[in-house]
Amino acid sequence: MSEDNPLPEITAETAKAWLDAREAVLLDVREVHEFEFENVPGSLLLPLSFLDPDCFPPITGEKVIVMCAIGKRSAAAQKQLARAGLANLYNLAGGLDAWKKAGYETQGGKYEAMDFSI
Repeated sequence: MSEDNPLPEITAETAKAWLDAREAVLLDVREVHEFEFENVPGSLLLPLSFLDPDCFPPITGEKVIVMCAIGKRSAAAQKQLARAGLANLYNLAGGLDAWKKAGYETQGGKYEAMDFSI
């Protein structure tokens, strides 16, 4: 990892393809209240504020896609995990915003608060 060799970013389309093929896990590093409000089904929550690379579970054989709301916190988490020696880390460029713009499913309390009555 260096300025000449930045950590890889992927698009929402690539992330979705990897997740559908069960080639990756999706790590959401937003805070608990953000995750509860809206998240990607099947994603794992590990807030950046609690991230300890030394305690990160070993994930072998799968890619780890790191995401947040827009891609900044996930890039920081990706960098921390890479410095600790973890491999196969990919930042979801644009984060949850990009995921939703691509038309992919989300879930959470956001939908419970909606009133669909006529």
